[in-house]
Amino acid sequence: MSTTTIVHTDEEIQENVMAELKWDAKLQPNEIGVTVRDGIVTLTGWVDSYLKKWSAEDAALKVGGVRLWRMMSK
Repeated sequence: MSTTTIVHTDEEIQENVMAELKWDAKLQPNEIGVTVRDGIVTLTGWVDSYLKKWSAEDAALKVGGVRLWRMMSK
């Protein structure tokens, strides 16, 4: 049995993440910016709660092709 791997371009991933973010009623379209490089999604912007931050991260992780990389702050 063979396994098929679907490769998504950075542009496709960016579009899909932005579409996923639009579905979340807690987030405003102007709050979150999305950039993608080599499948790694960077979310930028300003939100007024951790709930919104976590919602944006969860939305991005729902998209196929997204690679997880987290930077922890002090």
